[in-house]
Amino acid sequence: MLKRRFRYVILLPVLGAVALLAGCETTTAQRQGGASRPPVSPATLKPQAMDILRQSLRHENPYLRNHAVEVVAETRQREMFSDIIGLMDDETIAVRFSATVAAGQMRCYGCETQVRDRLEDADENVQLAAAYSMVKLGYPDYHDRLRQAIDHRDQTARANAVLLLGKLGDRDDLDLLYQAMRDDRSSERVKIQAIESIARLGDTRMYRSKLWALLISKYADDRVMGIRGMGALGTEEAQKAIATMLSDDVQEVRLCAAEQLGRLGDLSGRDEVARFFAQNANLDQDDVAAVMAVMAIGRIAAPELTGYLPQALDSRSEIVRLIAAQSVLLLAL
Repeated sequence: MLKRRFRYVILLPVLGAVALLAGCETTTAQRQGGASRPPVSPATLKPQAMDILRQSLRHENPYLRNHAVEVVAETRQREMFSDIIGLMDDETIAVRFSATVAAGQMRCYGCETQVRDRLEDADENVQLAAAYSMVKLGYPDYHDRLRQAIDHRDQTARANAVLLLGKLGDRDDLDLLYQAMRDDRSSERVKIQAIESIARLGDTRMYRSKLWALLISKYADDRVMGIRGMGALGTEEAQKAIATMLSDDVQEVRLCAAEQLGRLGDLSGRDEVARFFAQNANLDQDDVAAVMAVMAIGRIAAPELTGYLPQALDSRSEIVRLIAAQSVLLLAL
């Protein structure tokens, strides 16, 4: 694994391998984080967060629309089902994929007709998303469609099949996922996704055989992927392994560890996140560290970090605003 640079596909919680990577707004403005701020009630910020989410769902940039769909699903905004249904017919494949997955993930009963339509989508990845959602909506026969796609000739479709099988949570699929991971024909993306999906299914063999090797890689990207895989595994041993990454020499890796620990209910990374903001963080710039730190606030749920959310919601960066909205909505659940 010869990755040397961070990529948003690794650091953002994208639902599918077809997620777009272009179009993030970057600015050189220097409105900074600075000293600690008094806690703010997430409930008071929720209206602004909801406005940002709605605007992002309708944004001209497909990257923003795609990630906004994921935020809707992650924060369970069921009142936005109509937006999700509309985006299942979006012109961009990644958005159609994410919206179709979200319909099943959120158990959008009543969306079956629209999901069935996507079974005949022009893009095979969207068809797989529809099969996943049909299973989640109570039609188990579509599970086989995902299993068959493990051997798909297209590597993106294979990666998405592996992703969606992991999300379904059926341990009977472990043999297929191992097959994809070990197949010499599988791309690196397929193999990495297989590792994460196997971990998601609770197979502890991943801890030593694959995930630990990623954690000790000399490449920061690999270490981030190892942290995410350990987070998906979610065992006590995996949690301890993630905690060791709070002392990594790369800030982005430390912030990723803090965020993943927060997902597991462990607040030990909050000092790392607080340090990031105390070092005059530029929240107007959508660099990886800013994105991870703002995301971590919603996972760690520490009152002393909420004071930075108003500034993040007002960021000049659209992706930082959207991620701040996600954190607010997670905390307001």
